[in-house]
Amino acid sequence: MERDAKKMRGDKPFVFSNMKTGDGLNEIIAFIKEHGMLA
Repeated sequence: MERDAKKMRGDKPFVFSNMKTGDGLNEIIAFIKEHGMLA
């Protein structure tokens, strides 16, 4: 899956997550905060 994500997204960021267990959630929250995607 990682290889496919890199192929399709190129240099754009991605993170594998599992919202049921919360795995990867902190990385997603940090990205949103860092890039100011909230008003």
